[in-house]
Amino acid sequence: MKKVGILLLLLMFGVVIAGCIGQTQTTSTITKTITTTKTITKTITETVEEKTTSSATTPISETQTSPSKYPLKIVDFAGREVTIEEEPQRIVSLAPSITETFYFIGALDKVVGVTKFDNYPENVQEGRTVIGGFSDPNIEIIASLNPDLIVGTSMHLKYLDQLEKIAPVVIIDPKSIGDIYKAVELLGRITSKEEKAKDVVAEMKDKIEEIRSKVQNVPEVKVFYIVWSDPLMSAGNGTFINDLITLAGGENIFKDTQGWPQVSVEEVLSRNPEVIILPPHAGMSAEDLCNTPLVNTDAVKNGKVYTLSSDDIVSRPSPRIVEGLEEIAKFLHPDLFNVQYQPLTCEATS
Repeated sequence: MKKVGILLLLLMFGVVIAGCIGQTQTTSTITKTITTTKTITKTITETVEEKTTSSATTPISETQTSPSKYPLKIVDFAGREVTIEEEPQRIVSLAPSITETFYFIGALDKVVGVTKFDNYPENVQEGRTVIGGFSDPNIEIIASLNPDLIVGTSMHLKYLDQLEKIAPVVIIDPKSIGDIYKAVELLGRITSKEEKAKDVVAEMKDKIEEIRSKVQNVPEVKVFYIVWSDPLMSAGNGTFINDLITLAGGENIFKDTQGWPQVSVEEVLSRNPEVIILPPHAGMSAEDLCNTPLVNTDAVKNGKVYTLSSDDIVSRPSPRIVEGLEEIAKFLHPDLFNVQYQPLTCEATS
């Protein structure tokens, strides 16, 4: 009996130990499961909280658009670094060429002030304040417009101290066709119209290349451009007019001068132009040449005297300069462009 009792006791002890071992393993498994679940839950919770926090602090509009480029720092044509804090909404233009450029890049709606000489596009002064002339802007009127940007030319540097007290000032002053491209792109960048500005430049380049390719294999035509009649003035090297004559397949007879030279009738006669071009406001008409010694030039003798449709398309450094180039090219090489002009006829000579 004693042996049986001991045996039973050993059996019970074994069951208890086995139960404890099983319980320990089960507890361990449960603990691991709980720990793993907690870890996953924590990870999911943190991810959800992170996304929730991000959504709460970031507006939807910002997540859908690129970050603002403002404040924007640019270097203008005067070599000045200018900071523009926010996208301009009220711009004063101090030159017609600048206004025209804003129009071409689709930013004319931002222009609130223009000069009294602005005439393009048509009715451009309507709904806008005239701030005075090109060379003499009215500072008080400009200030009253509360502009957030003023754009002028090198002529306006003398007013810089006064203008900068009103708003940031950007100087745009192209001296070549290439500079006009830069001006268009710079104003496009300033007004967030980069893509439109690039399109405008591309269209200008395409048109210029089209004209250049037409005239590249024909002889150059000797051209005298009349800027003003009394005193007689022409356009020399370093002017848009000289560049346009060259691009149009011509040779400016005063290309050896600079700027806007005063020339004599004798000089013109000795250089004997084949074509004479003048703007509408040169102080004389094409017919007036019949009553001057210039009647003895080949240009007048052959009736090849032409008047531009506008002074502005050759004098304003805006995208419209391409229109001036096309008109001059047609004057010089009408056959290449399938156009015909009524030749100048002088009834009497002097």
